[in-house]
Amino acid sequence: MKIYTDAPSNAEDPTVQISTGVANQFITVPRIGPEIPVGDPADQVNVAIYKWEYTYPAPGTYVVSWTGVNRNPNILNMAPPSDQVTFYISTTININPLRGFNSTPVLTVAPVDLAAVGRIYVHNPGAFDADGDSLAFKLRVPQQRGGATGTIGNVPGYVLPNLYAGGCARASGTGSSILTLDVLTGQLVWDVPCIKGEYNVAFVVEEWRVSANGAIKIGEVVRDMQIIVKETPNRPPKLAPKDTCVVAGTILNGIIRATDPDGDFIRLTATGGIIPPATFSQTVNTAGAATGAFRWSTTCSDVRERPYQVIFKAEDVRPPNETKLADLQPWNITVVGPPPQNLAATVSNRTATITWDSYICQNASTIRIYRREGPSGFVPDACQTGVPASTGYVLIAEVKASETSYTDNNNGAGLKAGAEYCYIIYAEFPGPARGKSIASNETCITVEQDIPYLTNVTVDQTDATNGRIIVKWTQPRDVSRLTQPLEYRLYRKEGMQTGAGFTEVKRTRNMADTTFTDQGLNTVEKAYRYRLEFYQAPTAGAQPTELRDSSEASSVFLTLTPSAGDQKEIKLDWTYSVPWQNEVRRHLIYRQINGTFTLIDSVTATATSGTYTDRGTFGGTELMRGVEYCYYVQTVGAYDIKDVPAPLRNNSQQVCAALPKIVCAPVLSIEQLDCAAFSQNPTQPPYQNLLSWVPQITGDCTDEIDFYTVYFKPTDDAEYVKLATTKETTFAHTGLQSFAGCYVVTATDLLGRESPVSNEVCNDNCITFILPNIITPNGDGLNDVFRPDKRAAFIKSMKFKVFNRWGVQVFEKTATTGDDVFINWRGVDNDGNRLNDGVYYYEAEVEFFTRNPADSRKKYKGWVEIVR
Repeated sequence: MKIYTDAPSNAEDPTVQISTGVANQFITVPRIGPEIPVGDPADQVNVAIYKWEYTYPAPGTYVVSWTGVNRNPNILNMAPPSDQVTFYISTTININPLRGFNSTPVLTVAPVDLAAVGRIYVHNPGAFDADGDSLAFKLRVPQQRGGATGTIGNVPGYVLPNLYAGGCARASGTGSSILTLDVLTGQLVWDVPCIKGEYNVAFVVEEWRVSANGAIKIGEVVRDMQIIVKETPNRPPKLAPKDTCVVAGTILNGIIRATDPDGDFIRLTATGGIIPPATFSQTVNTAGAATGAFRWSTTCSDVRERPYQVIFKAEDVRPPNETKLADLQPWNITVVGPPPQNLAATVSNRTATITWDSYICQNASTIRIYRREGPSGFVPDACQTGVPASTGYVLIAEVKASETSYTDNNNGAGLKAGAEYCYIIYAEFPGPARGKSIASNETCITVEQDIPYLTNVTVDQTDATNGRIIVKWTQPRDVSRLTQPLEYRLYRKEGMQTGAGFTEVKRTRNMADTTFTDQGLNTVEKAYRYRLEFYQAPTAGAQPTELRDSSEASSVFLTLTPSAGDQKEIKLDWTYSVPWQNEVRRHLIYRQINGTFTLIDSVTATATSGTYTDRGTFGGTELMRGVEYCYYVQTVGAYDIKDVPAPLRNNSQQVCAALPKIVCAPVLSIEQLDCAAFSQNPTQPPYQNLLSWVPQITGDCTDEIDFYTVYFKPTDDAEYVKLATTKETTFAHTGLQSFAGCYVVTATDLLGRESPVSNEVCNDNCITFILPNIITPNGDGLNDVFRPDKRAAFIKSMKFKVFNRWGVQVFEKTATTGDDVFINWRGVDNDGNRLNDGVYYYEAEVEFFTRNPADSRKKYKGWVEIVR
């Protein structure tokens, strides 16, 4: 443990109390010698070093910690008084015998540099992990141990330094002051301090170990440090090291340069876990510029996945009592394994033997072997490790790093005859540091082509009973090692899928006979699959019964799907099952135009299928409904095998389909209610609405109409409901209480497709409601009752009230059916007693049948005189 203190301070800790993390157990640890000056003596910073050994009783996770009595006074970004706040730091260790030995990270850079108002401040702890574990850096709130129970918690009132007193602008002038900590490099940047004084910042360095099962956190250390900000016109020097890599076993020589904007002399230093054995020395120091030389002679043991980090520090040289500023920058150095040398391959009887020189780094764990068909041309960049997936290489095996050869027989299946195979290898290094080497050279071999290859299964004639398919294959090129006689056997089955059901259709020992025309097939409705078997004799002159190879391929089967919607398009889908690669070249689409099949487009496809939609763009002529269109597709593929013919073209059967005509909405009309005529001769329900429509059956519209559907809604705000279906083009909606309502109609064709709805037609009622102002209820049959005149109709309900001249209600009536909805008041009170002659006042609330619900209710007020 290291504690950094101000040299002038009287505070000393000859011993410290260390919590071991075991059941509140503390040990006393003495300081090793006196405090030691750190950095430039003018900085007046000392470091006290404490070391101890402790044996833990069992595996587990332990937090080793120390608590200082108090912090410095007047720390600005803590709640005062800061000198009454304890200082708590810790290291977390995880002991697991299954994980092996572990060293916690060491922070190699002392936190002694000053900051200046308005200048960017940087710090890097120079964390080094000897095991090569991954490190992650995270800011945290400084901790304290306080209270009667010694509870550990956050320092009260703490804010990040950049947030103190509201902050200020960054050095660029845009945005507010910011404090960042790079999670990977540990570079702490404060852009920029605003107010002079002393600040505190703390961060955690987490240690992660990566294995085949993932990453696990195995420990952490904490740095809790002060940053002293001063006001000075001085500007810090600038460093600009660039990350690099080096191949293990070579020497890395690097030149580090720094400049000072004020023309000051510069002192260059370097710190890191690899110094020594690496060395650094300043070679040039002139006003405003300095240069240093870095040298590291690497070995195989230095290979690891995570980069090594060297922290370079450039500090300006200032007169006594003036503020010195510094720049610290990390230089990440990745050490990679050298490439395996002299990779070579030979092939015999479909088995490849790959060899290479004994790998120079015997601390590697495995050699990884990759294969692909055909060369990739991959040449690694400087220090590029492994084999990228983009090369198309696939891992096929791993062997010990001590091995120098590998036999590839494709897991016992043998390599593909005639194919060109290429190989590349690289070395992997063990954990926890891990790491990879640069890939070897690429080496390729071509397997003997001693078998035939199916190349064509193409539909030559489309017919339901006399269809033809032509099947072709290649003649073996190298049969010198095979036992004569040799024989082809060709089999066929219906359908495209693998499985049983094959029937032999051809057998020949003539190796030049590589074409067969299969006739009498139903190529309209069926696809066919063929299997080619190739035999040699077990002994010279015997019957050829030893199967050397077999392969299968299907014909191409095409289906058409005409669009049933508004779009005029026909979708083509075709499928196949073939041993060659149909996805590498564009397939050709042919459509019959004026009696001749014409190429209209080409598309890419997959290894098993293709699709294309003909939208009539070829020739600028859109597809027509009701017209039959015929197509076939030609697939275009190839083997990735030398000397096998390419491209391989195979036709589907010819398929025809008509783009169906659409079902168009009829044009609807309604017999409108004549209000003037109805007023002259009003009638009472039931009523009827008469509908008629004109079918749309020309052009793109089909004339194959099966029936029509009538939909109705009684009011404007209602939803349409199905009313009836009919094969006629007229419809009478009868038994109505009113004429009010709206209608639409659709047509449905013989395929069950319903058209969009027609235009909407509506009728509404003629509302007339006039009340008299005198009645003579004397029984003479004339004007005996109070009711609207004869033009009143379409009344749904009524509520009627009568008041005498003093406002007293004398009569009330409500009706929803029959003739009573017309009021029919005979000048009586609620008990049926005759009212005296005179003037009375009425109020009538009437609900009418009407389309618009807002117009359905009316209120009528007036007076009526009773005269007998």
